[in-house]
Amino acid sequence: MELHENIHRIKQMMGVIIENRPPINVLRRLPIIKKLLDVTLENSYPCDFDNIQHFIDGILYDINIFLIGYEMEGVSSGEIKEFVLEHLNDDIERYYYDSKEDC
Repeated sequence: MELHENIHRIKQMMGVIIENRPPINVLRRLPIIKKLLDVTLENSYPCDFDNIQHFIDGILYDINIFLIGYEMEGVSSGEIKEFVLEHLNDDIERYYYDSKEDC
């Protein structure tokens, strides 16, 4: 019985790992998504925002505006924004706090 319980726990853990992994169609476009985020950050001014959440919302808005005019086959703008929020949020926060010092 113990073996069966261990197998069940492993399957549960693997399910969590697989669920947290971004879709392959997003991962294939990772260099483009990172470049899009970099350009968006370089053209933003953290001093114009009230707080970090307001800044993140502004970055996601700008990314969405860009994605309206540029469609990546097989990837929705929602998937890209979700990926940025879940996996690149630290980059956004780091940029915000580093740039905020210059205000």
